[in-house]
Amino acid sequence: MEYKWELSEVSGWFCPKENIEVPGKESLRLKQHPKQDAKAQKLPNVLVETGYKFKNEKITLIPQFLPPQAYRYKDIYSSRQDQRIQRCIEQERKQREFHSRPMPNFRQVHERQAMRTVTHRITMPVTPNVLRNSLEMELKRRQREQQLLRQREEEAKLQRQQSLRAKPIPSSSRQPLKPVNRQSVKVEPFNLTAEQRVQQRRVYNIQNSHMQEMKRRELEEQRQREEREANHRQRQLTTFRARPNPFAGTAR
Repeated sequence: MEYKWELSEVSGWFCPKENIEVPGKESLRLKQHPKQDAKAQKLPNVLVETGYKFKNEKITLIPQFLPPQAYRYKDIYSSRQDQRIQRCIEQERKQREFHSRPMPNFRQVHERQAMRTVTHRITMPVTPNVLRNSLEMELKRRQREQQLLRQREEEAKLQRQQSLRAKPIPSSSRQPLKPVNRQSVKVEPFNLTAEQRVQQRRVYNIQNSHMQEMKRRELEEQRQREEREANHRQRQLTTFRARPNPFAGTAR
């Protein structure tokens, strides 16, 4: 089985291109190899005629892998899911919106209630044993109440028996004991230490103030005495005194 390929279609299949010289507007005949690979179709050697020489080259067709269709369906599913989420969000937003309700017609409601006929129904016994059963239950209830009362009385009696009681004093010929009304503690005056400390502190403050006043007076007297001495020395230095003539002995 032979296929006839055009040069423009075959020129892009050869790899590498620099090893093949293809003349212009020429046709090639390729024979299909009986053993085809699943990944690449290997064709037999083909003699490519050029203007001057022949080159023996092997033609290999690179298979083209198409992307799987699952990705396209994935995009469709994701877009549908986004639309569904958007619809849910829109519905929730509409539910949160405020919708005013119309005011009810109270006049019409009152008229309907006035026109309605009220029928009072009387309960009727379902079985003829209702009265007998009710009497039996009443007797059982009374018996239960009496039993509870007896049980409470027995518990109260038992509690009174178990409680402690003071026994009476036995009678005797001796005189009853009487308490002696006398003071068991001798009352004496007391002096607090705080009062003594107040007196001592008052005396100490008076003595301290006198000592400070005496010390202040002594310091003031000493300062005045030093000032007087300093003034006296200054006057002595400034007093004019006659000096003897040094040339009196040489004049004779």
